[in-house]
Amino acid sequence: MRKVLIVDDEPWVAYGISRLIDWERLGFRIIGEAYDGASAWQQVMQEQPELVISDIRMPGLDGLELLENIKRSGLPTQVVLISGYADFSYAQQAIRHGAFDYLLKQVEQDQLEDAAKRVGEFLDAREQSDSSLDLFLDDLFELLDPDNSVSIAGFIESRRIPASFPHFRFINCLFPEVSPDWPALTSPADAGQLHELRMRTGQNKLSILINYDEDNHPLDLLTYISEHLQAAEWTGISSLGLLDSPLSRLHQEADIALYSSAFYRAENVLRYKPVLPPAELRKMLLRLEVSIKEQSQDDITSDISLIASICRTHLLPADQVAFAYNQIVSLYYKYYESSWSSGPELLTYETIARQHCTSEELFARLGASFENAAGEPAVSPSGLAKRVLDYIDDSFTEDLLLSEVARNFRLSTGYASALVKRETGSTYSDYVTAKRLQLARQLLADPELSIHEIVQRIGYKDYFHFNKLFKKHFGVTPSKYRKL
Repeated sequence: MRKVLIVDDEPWVAYGISRLIDWERLGFRIIGEAYDGASAWQQVMQEQPELVISDIRMPGLDGLELLENIKRSGLPTQVVLISGYADFSYAQQAIRHGAFDYLLKQVEQDQLEDAAKRVGEFLDAREQSDSSLDLFLDDLFELLDPDNSVSIAGFIESRRIPASFPHFRFINCLFPEVSPDWPALTSPADAGQLHELRMRTGQNKLSILINYDEDNHPLDLLTYISEHLQAAEWTGISSLGLLDSPLSRLHQEADIALYSSAFYRAENVLRYKPVLPPAELRKMLLRLEVSIKEQSQDDITSDISLIASICRTHLLPADQVAFAYNQIVSLYYKYYESSWSSGPELLTYETIARQHCTSEELFARLGASFENAAGEPAVSPSGLAKRVLDYIDDSFTEDLLLSEVARNFRLSTGYASALVKRETGSTYSDYVTAKRLQLARQLLADPELSIHEIVQRIGYKDYFHFNKLFKKHFGVTPSKYRKL
């Protein structure tokens, strides 16, 4: 039975809604009532109901804000909002924020029953889609792994996907919030001179393999994106591929372009272009190593700032920004072994792009790490370590950066990093990853949860990243682990 939470600041109204229709006949059960938005949000986080019926106007956290919290968290909960005001602006806001439906008080029995039926049908369709996704995820992860050399021809032949045209591209998109559920692998859409294959590769990420004839019927990519992917916030386009092109290479190219677009925030759509690292970047990395050897903090700060400027000036692709960043991290650990517990962490270009910072802000963190490398922080005040770890333990499924944890406790990032390392024996990133993966392993025991839902619940947005971490940690992919 699917869970329903009723929310209204008037208890008698909540009571009436809970008994207005036969919820069990429709496949639902009432798990409780909440009389304000704040307590409702707590219950949503604890119980994760499939459906919330909520009044809009409530003191404190109102219904629209509750809806925003649910959507922002990535929970699959559907929300039906109720208002005593026949105000079109309320309905507009409700739909814009992702409400499933908008009803007026006094709610009629047939209206509520119709809304519940439609929610049930929507959830049925999504579960069927998620089931297909689970069957395909393992294979998809392997196919799109950068080390996989399977060609496009091998991919489409193994799935009996028609390919009428000689050319292929990947288009990868990030959406501003969880988008309507796409199937993991759809039948190619036939648009005359274009075939497309859509794959959901993240909570808010879509990858599309398009097949067309660039020579005889060239595709206006910007028009295609504006007409079919207008809701995408950032988009990356691969180079042109042929049947013998590695599938994973085209996907990685589109990914690099996508995350470069998201990192620089200058263009919403970027095409992949192979770019060699500029000679001045290599020279600056060598000069930085000399400055580190000489322990000249002013020169270290200046060199790192210049490296950030080079990345910005040349608009280096996200993978090269990550390479430069991680080279500096490696230098840190090469020359500051005594400060390993509080040092910076290696980052992927996906992680860098999702941190929503400029190149200057990104590299400034490294400069701060060198400044803090003189010694370990003093022993933390009594109880501070426990409060910090309790906070992380309560929030590890959220998109929480170490800098945000530090800011919450008025600590420097380096101090917070050292504190976590000293108390747990792990870096912040490793500690959070271990917590998430252990939770994922527990959730995999529930056959009613799809892997798609589990990925969302534990706080990951990128399925591939989760799959790689899980396989590295437990030795098998999530789908195979579930079958053990």
